[in-house]
Amino acid sequence: MLDEGQKATSELAHKTLYGFNPIFVLELTATPKDVAARSGATPAPARYANLLVEVTGRELHAEDMIKMPLNLEPRQGTDWRGTLTAALARLDSLQAKASAYTADNGAATHIRPIMLVQVERTGKDQRDGHHIHAEDVKEWLLQSGLDAAEIAIKTAEQNDLKQPENQDLLSPLNRVRVIVTKAALQEGWDCPFAYVLCSLAAASNQSAMTQLVGRILRQPHALKTGVAALDECYVVTHHAATRDVVKAIKTGLERDGLADLIIEVPQDGTDAAPKTAHRVNRRTPLKSLQIYLPKVLKVDGDEVRELDYETDILSAIDWRGYTPTDVIAAIPDTPQQIAAQMQRIALTEAGADQHFKGELGAAAAEALRFDPPYAVRVISDLVPNPFVARAIVAEVLQGLEVRGFDAAKRGEASGVIIDRLRSGLTKERDARAEAVFRALVKSGGIQFRLRLDGNNWQMPDHILSTQPPNAPHLTGVDGGALKQSLFSPVYRNDLNGQEQGVAVHLDGDAAVTWWHRNVAKSNYGLQGWKRGRIYPDFIFATGKTAGAGRIVVLETKGKHLQNPDTDYKRDVLKFLTQNFAWDQAVPAGQLQIAMTGETVECALILMEDIPAELPPLISK
Repeated sequence: MLDEGQKATSELAHKTLYGFNPIFVLELTATPKDVAARSGATPAPARYANLLVEVTGRELHAEDMIKMPLNLEPRQGTDWRGTLTAALARLDSLQAKASAYTADNGAATHIRPIMLVQVERTGKDQRDGHHIHAEDVKEWLLQSGLDAAEIAIKTAEQNDLKQPENQDLLSPLNRVRVIVTKAALQEGWDCPFAYVLCSLAAASNQSAMTQLVGRILRQPHALKTGVAALDECYVVTHHAATRDVVKAIKTGLERDGLADLIIEVPQDGTDAAPKTAHRVNRRTPLKSLQIYLPKVLKVDGDEVRELDYETDILSAIDWRGYTPTDVIAAIPDTPQQIAAQMQRIALTEAGADQHFKGELGAAAAEALRFDPPYAVRVISDLVPNPFVARAIVAEVLQGLEVRGFDAAKRGEASGVIIDRLRSGLTKERDARAEAVFRALVKSGGIQFRLRLDGNNWQMPDHILSTQPPNAPHLTGVDGGALKQSLFSPVYRNDLNGQEQGVAVHLDGDAAVTWWHRNVAKSNYGLQGWKRGRIYPDFIFATGKTAGAGRIVVLETKGKHLQNPDTDYKRDVLKFLTQNFAWDQAVPAGQLQIAMTGETVECALILMEDIPAELPPLISK
């Protein structure tokens, strides 16, 4: 007997199996595969799957073995915490229903709903403040009221599910409620207690989402509970198009041998295997060149350290005088209409697929109440002081009561209220954080200058690339090797098409003495008044003119990325440039580098404006 037979279709596997001279080989697989004939020096005939028994997805559904319908909620907000809040609220609702079900039917019917959270990054060195990292999610869940024992991270580097207390997820003594992963839970993992998939990477990693969809389908105890919410499963996605999510769900069901539940769609590719990084050194003439760049520093008397957003900006925000008038006004009188994006993927009595929008319906309707302490926890990353946060929540509730929202209506609108509250507080936090940042820069509490005491960022003598050593190199305008890159070689695939154009432009300009493609996380970053650093795309130096050269820190953005984040980065770079200073007097926006006489400035240019704006920036 061969389990996971779809993995043993190669010629080598075939020869190995039949080398044992078996009477027959019985394969178990959800996705049987045919093997095409092969010609050439070692021809091989085609082999076709001989299906003896086929159990369809509809038959599994009829036997109460899978959770259907599948409820899809694509959320379009820019704050991933809002999406996670909605998914956690769903999990808490399911837990309440599961506890009531177990209490009514005995311990043998124990169900503990589990949520899978798909993130964008998991590695220890990949937490850059821009991508959603497993540790970011864990911190947020802890702030929201879960404890460490209820959260498990499952990645290539960390597997909390291997801990002795976590190995039996079905045990009533097990406490795991949330499993955070990127794509580590694939074939062979289908815990029946998994009910909710919260995909925070749905827009950027459809392949990983496809692999996770089937993990939430298995029905606990292979027996319908009669409680609609506990007989269905849920997918909550962050900032992804509905059609793309539905496509990923369909593909995921196909991967699990449930293709009869859905229509045929093209299958996405799979993630590439991990790559090994290797060292790329400085170009020989530039090996001994000492390059320093200023950091954004917090200065308090003699203490100088890098600026920390939470400690130096967020905690310094004064929320006195804030009234949530806009939040109260933004909550609709009929909050249930906000669920118009909700979709259910179900089966009709005739056996055909059915997709429809709207409410979850009476079968899955819930009686909810608004929980102020919970609301305080989920805004704690915006308003750290719980007393201030509680006062804001109370003012929102009071305002809604004036508008006619009774307790039942506030409960029904809980998700909308929290979503609008987070949105309003985020906008207000950023405005007040900017005021704090600008004031500290003006007063000298935040400085952006090169210093003689060593508190500068130093350009390394090598960088790492995951491209194979023999991968294609980026070439210049004439098709020849690059001449001015700080590190050599520059691999073509380490830059996207637009970045390649900027690099070639810099390399071909006679005024540029060296240039470097700055990589996020491990290289140069600038802290502004929002969480997460700005990692500029390029750093380059121009030749000396009238005794003074320049180093330029350049951020580039595509036209389609012209958005509030682009405006924020442009404002930060411009403001820091305008407030550059040195221990000795120099013009605003210029920063003298010790021993070299060079100056530094920052800029952001949209990719479409590169031809017009980059040459003047170089020759300035």
